Amino acid sequence: MTSENRARNATAELERAGECLEEVRTLRSRGHPYGAAASRAYYAVFHGARALLVSVGLEARSHRGVIALVGRQFVQTGRLSSDQGRILSRLQRDREDADYLMGALFTDLEAADAIANAEAVLDAVRRLVSAPVDPASTT
Repeated sequence: MTSENRARNATAELERAGECLEEVRTLRSRGHPYGAAASRAYYAVFHGARALLVSVGLEARSHRGVIALVGRQFVQTGRLSSDQGRILSRLQRDREDADYLMGALFTDLEAADAIANAEAVLDAVRRLVSAPVDPASTT
């Protein structure tokens, strides 16, 4: 993948992350079930994580693969904090609960927390994508 393609793909992923973040804000403001907000917050950071990976020429085939690669390439190298890595993992679990676990309840406070966490992670992701590092230099 050329550096131009990496930049274009990372930008597209960041745009999708922004759309998901706007969706989660809208869902919460309209009083939709807070589980829906948890799901969209996860997808915001998921697309941000994909942006990170493609910015350095990496791709994963699954959600768990994305999280594992981000952990190896960005959290373990200190480019993302361990807290940010935990947020990604926690939001994935919340999304799975919201989408698949009958009776899973999320409060407005949890939705607000998910949004704030997603925003914080995406801010860090945007900074990293604007200054990518070759993955070979992090291994």
